[in-house]
Amino acid sequence: MDVPDDVVAEVERRLALRLDRSTMATGAWAESSGYRTDRGTWVRVDSRSATVIQPQAWVGAEAASVIRDVPKPAWFQSATWLDASSGRVWRAEEMELVAEPVIAGRGAVLTADPGLPDTWWTQLRTALAALAGFRTFRVSGRQELITRRISQVLGGAVQSVDTTVTEWTTSHGDLHWGNLTAPRPVLLDWADWGLAPRGNDAAGLWATALAFPAVADRVLTEFHDDLESRSGRIARLWVVSNILRIADRRADARALTEPAAKAADQLVADLR
Repeated sequence: MDVPDDVVAEVERRLALRLDRSTMATGAWAESSGYRTDRGTWVRVDSRSATVIQPQAWVGAEAASVIRDVPKPAWFQSATWLDASSGRVWRAEEMELVAEPVIAGRGAVLTADPGLPDTWWTQLRTALAALAGFRTFRVSGRQELITRRISQVLGGAVQSVDTTVTEWTTSHGDLHWGNLTAPRPVLLDWADWGLAPRGNDAAGLWATALAFPAVADRVLTEFHDDLESRSGRIARLWVVSNILRIADRRADARALTEPAAKAADQLVADLR
């Protein structure tokens, strides 16, 4: 996301810091921009039309600050303001600068096998188990949305499939290889966290690794109990449906079209 110079200046004024514009990085879906600061922290800048702000996502990082035992950037402060001339609301969040690099540097999808060690997978399992056990009223994946999205994408193929989720756990809500780091797994971008189908986070990693079957299979092995549960299979079907839905306009998702379609067929068969 391109941030105008006057907005950058306003961020600096409101947060009382300076952004290093040479370090600008965009989010995996280009929905935000981030910068290093002169305080050794990181600032994420986002905007929405004043008419379509989703309050839950807007304060996700702040709300996540109460979660313990999950590796994530510490949140320090936020600033939100309306640009009346454009009708857009801007939000800037200052948080801890994470030293470890993200696994997928451009986008959400794996572009190479990262060769992650066993210790990384153990740490990730521990983190997601701690997150799943955290109690919240936030909702990341609504049943109505899950059912509608699967039906929209797969049509008649799922008419006889019950996609009702019976197990809900707390989820990061947008876990993919652009929101995870190595060699230490740190979970980034907490805008969408909340209750979701059991196994939802592992499903996101599995689906965005489908171009590398060995990695996708490793995700299935590490999170077998969650992903092979009925709710976990529905979570996986939801994720691959979302990939197929955006494949015509995103090159990284387009590369997953064939394996995502095959996975969807198998999941539909398993859920009947």
